[in-house]
Amino acid sequence: MEKEKTLNIKIQSIKETSVFNNCGSKNVESLSEDSLGFQFKVGAEVCFTKNTISVTEAIKYKLDNVDLFQAECVVCFFVDNLEDIITYDKSSNTISLSFDVIPTLVNASFGTLRGIVYKETINGPLEKYPVPLVPMKVLVERCAVSVVD
Repeated sequence: MEKEKTLNIKIQSIKETSVFNNCGSKNVESLSEDSLGFQFKVGAEVCFTKNTISVTEAIKYKLDNVDLFQAECVVCFFVDNLEDIITYDKSSNTISLSFDVIPTLVNASFGTLRGIVYKETINGPLEKYPVPLVPMKVLVERCAVSVVD
């Protein structure tokens, strides 16, 4: 009987790469759920030499097309035996996954970003407006995946 391989993934680091809070210098009297705009971006970087997948997530709140708040973080995951999960074809610049690990890591990273936003907006005008729930399918569809050395 063949022994089943287990997937060993752990968080290696979490970095807040930027936080920008412009609420103090802007008139936020018109702030409401309807007037507040929200944008996000997500990307993943696979590094075979380090056995890591780094997920970068960012959000932005806007009021009347003016940036009120933005935050970005990078969560780096160590993946034991990364080459067993992801293969990269340099000639066609494509990756193949034997296990759909990206959605799990993107979801965990988005939760991390949600915590950062909470920490940075508590006791301020954006406190009542937590990061909206974004379906994991949407996050993954918009996730750009790249491979680095």
